[in-house]
Amino acid sequence: MSLAGILLTQVYWVKTAFKLKEEQFDNSVRIALKSVINQLLQNKNDTVFQEKLLALSCRKIKLSIDDYIEAHLLDSLMEDELECMKIKTGYYYGVYSSYNQKFVIGNYKDHENELIESQYQFSLSSIYKPGKYFLSILFTNKTHVLLHRMGLWVFLSILFLIILIISFVFVIFTIFHQKKLSEIKTDFINNMTHEFKTPIATSSLAAELIQREEVLVNPSRIKKYASIILYENNRLQNQIEQVLQVAILESGNQQFKIKSTNIHDLLNSVALSFELIMREGKIKLELKQDATNPYIMGDKVHLLNIFYNLIDNAIKYSTDNAVIKVCTWNENNSIVISVKDNGIGISKEHQPYIFKNLYRVPTGNIHEVRGFGLGLYYVKTIVDQFGGKIKLTSELGEGSDFELFFPSIVSKT
Repeated sequence: MSLAGILLTQVYWVKTAFKLKEEQFDNSVRIALKSVINQLLQNKNDTVFQEKLLALSCRKIKLSIDDYIEAHLLDSLMEDELECMKIKTGYYYGVYSSYNQKFVIGNYKDHENELIESQYQFSLSSIYKPGKYFLSILFTNKTHVLLHRMGLWVFLSILFLIILIISFVFVIFTIFHQKKLSEIKTDFINNMTHEFKTPIATSSLAAELIQREEVLVNPSRIKKYASIILYENNRLQNQIEQVLQVAILESGNQQFKIKSTNIHDLLNSVALSFELIMREGKIKLELKQDATNPYIMGDKVHLLNIFYNLIDNAIKYSTDNAVIKVCTWNENNSIVISVKDNGIGISKEHQPYIFKNLYRVPTGNIHEVRGFGLGLYYVKTIVDQFGGKIKLTSELGEGSDFELFFPSIVSKT
């Protein structure tokens, strides 16, 4: 409403200023033409001109208006008086009879009708009484002249209005963007609370069970509950580490230990850490390492994390008896690592945003699978950091295939 009010106010003031300029212009034209008529009247009363008229009357039965008004004199007076009023724009003028609309003097060609209807009409009865003759003038570009005269004023008004509108649009977009960010952060906090609460609750329950008398006398049950506590503790530690790693990456304070790294050794280590989960969840992990040169320059810890994240995602979004294939091969002086599953897949509409920070695919809550929306963002950031690239191929209901491309090195030195 404020913007609309300011806009209407500006339009009103511009319109008012235009009208004032138009009135000034009209007054200047009237003054100039009245001065022309007064000078023509003075010329008519001049003794020399009177003698000239007397001589003409001896040769002509009746004097006409062009005998009283000389064309070259009228043209000169029109130009001088209009220029005196600072009106230098193009114009047409003419002297015509109101009886038969016939023009007798002036540069009126092709503009007769417009001159007859012009708002600037001045009677010449003081100079020539028989018939009703009028001096009329026409400005074809009057509006342009008026806008030019108030050009700076109009320019500043338009400029400030454009700045105001752009600022308003920017503020609106910023508000919606901040609202979206707030919703994403709220969702992130809710997910993080859920993810942290589960391992803490499970560990607490296992610790309480260990303290019971019937459990204390049973070493196998103590070992079972202790392993549960250890597993949940490692799970909680990994989640905290993931959040911290992303925070460090965004701050730009991360120090990488870049050295020659064997990709196959890292994949074997990651696969080993998922062995128990694979067995319990009836999920099969297949490793096919066909790369003849598995060495790249990178940070071992971060490379382990990105492989862990990709395989962990494949497990989360796969059903029972799912198969996850991890393959490597060399291609164009690069090593390619593919992590492919036959899980729920990712729809085309969500694929462009899958690597954005805190972004989670809405279907990610199927079977109560939750996350922070940090994993794939972290993967993409690390891959870019080590000069690689990542490619996603996925169809909804048919699984996903993440392909990582890293520049391979000649040797492991």
